[in-house]
Amino acid sequence: MSLKLTEAVVRRGAFRLAADFEIPTDGISVVFGPSGAGKSMLLAMIAGLHRLETGRVVFNGAVLEDAGARTRVGAHARGIGLVFQDARLFPHRTVRGNIAYAERRLPAARNAQIVVEIARRLEIEQLLDRPVRNLSGGERSRVALARAIVSAPEMLLLDEPFAALDGRRRRAFVTLLRDLSREQSLPMMIVTHQVEEAAELADHVVAVKAGRVIGSGAAADVMRRADFAELLDRRDAGARVDAKAVAGGQGGGVWVRADSVLLAAEEPRGISARNVWRGRVAAIVREADGAVLVSLDTDAGYISSRITPEALSDLRLEEGSTAWAVVKSHAL
Repeated sequence: MSLKLTEAVVRRGAFRLAADFEIPTDGISVVFGPSGAGKSMLLAMIAGLHRLETGRVVFNGAVLEDAGARTRVGAHARGIGLVFQDARLFPHRTVRGNIAYAERRLPAARNAQIVVEIARRLEIEQLLDRPVRNLSGGERSRVALARAIVSAPEMLLLDEPFAALDGRRRRAFVTLLRDLSREQSLPMMIVTHQVEEAAELADHVVAVKAGRVIGSGAAADVMRRADFAELLDRRDAGARVDAKAVAGGQGGGVWVRADSVLLAAEEPRGISARNVWRGRVAAIVREADGAVLVSLDTDAGYISSRITPEALSDLRLEEGSTAWAVVKSHAL
């Protein structure tokens, strides 16, 4: 089962988005790229809000749109839910009324108690009789998610769902989405431009740059590619590590920034850091400002560290040599 876009092109004004990729429809796929790359437009293309100029969209074997054959399934009939960044709730309804609207349109076949359960999981039980105009941005986001889930979509698309949340709520929401996707067997596609969120959530990644999908596939593979690194700000340079390899880690991944990683030429002993990984130097790249980016191939995955040229000389590192990456837990 997969979502496949073949030479799919849409335009909005002067902006053109081209997409050609296939990803499995299980778990969570993250659409990642800088602002203005076309991430939200890609979701709209899949949901059927923009008509294709060329190409095809096929979801779990069903053709949703084929521009060449002039066939097109309307957005309302695609079985795909879309949660917009601005929530788009009905302002004249209560929270309960917004959720009930979705249930009436498409009764929730997954669970007769899904409204109560989703409200509980999203911590909006106490908000059910409140007018939505009185909600905070984070509360509106959770109500919009509840409404989408209650409609029992075959796939759920979320556009920057964490934008209105603070740090604690953001982390809790990341965990909640991952749990809901697994428990409800609900594939999700989530837009974000925060690399930490992408690393933590993604089973699969679709990388977008300047109106074009430049890569797709398993998160561990895509996020170590050179063209993915080009999407990042300098301060975000780093690598994705399986969270199970991190002290205290569980599911998902963790993005380890290169500036947070120390390197040692000998195995460190008697130190407080909980994360120490032995590896082989896979690449040494000199950056424009003179710093050196060293990548290690370790049991935890690829780890990158930014060090000075003097440190590189003192450690006597070269491609193929052995080194240890050291990361304090608070850096994760």
